[in-house]
Amino acid sequence: MPKLENLPPTQEHINIEKISDNLIVQKNGLISLVLQTTSVNFDLLSEPEQDAKIQAFAQLLNSLTHSVQILIRTKKVNIRSYIDYIKDFQNKQLSPGLKRQIAIYLNFVQNLIIKNEILDKAFYIVVPFRASVVTKTNPMKQFLGKKEKITNLDRIMDQAKAYLYPKRDHIMKQLVRMGLSSHQLTTKELMELFFEIYNPAAPISPEQQTSILEQQSQIATQYSQNQQNDSK
Repeated sequence: MPKLENLPPTQEHINIEKISDNLIVQKNGLISLVLQTTSVNFDLLSEPEQDAKIQAFAQLLNSLTHSVQILIRTKKVNIRSYIDYIKDFQNKQLSPGLKRQIAIYLNFVQNLIIKNEILDKAFYIVVPFRASVVTKTNPMKQFLGKKEKITNLDRIMDQAKAYLYPKRDHIMKQLVRMGLSSHQLTTKELMELFFEIYNPAAPISPEQQTSILEQQSQIATQYSQNQQNDSK
């Protein structure tokens, strides 16, 4: 059995050379830009609105002169922290009527997660660039112990930016016509995304926890305001 210190690091089994300047560099020289988009509930739209969305999407596809990948990522969501937040909110000095409404809402959420899995979907568009010439570390140097890597990476990155950025801007404009917003994932967001993909059971970071709690606070505050307005 090999010793643990002699085992290769996990990074060697992942086809990613580097994540830099908001771009993903694969070991074969393929460089990709990732856009995350919002979504729309198609079934809730009227028939004319559905036709408009389909036409706008067809125009987006017909306008492309390059390949893209549309990726939908589904993951389970643990809303235990949200339930705890609602319970803490319920214990504040609120009117009896508002506490009763929050109790009904809390019971609804608890029954919901017992009977169903809560899923979150994220939507991405990946735009790739393949360099025509990729040079790597000389095999003789690799034999002498030097790690294999792309040696003309700076030049490839410059070529990729010149190719990808106009494509990115065009896609983002087409998405606006569909009523969707998008943004390019930053280096930090890309690293967090791949960490979550390869470590699905890992706990979320304090920054992510803070972001989730802020969103939950907004939901609960809006709910209480709506109930107060309804009681007037």
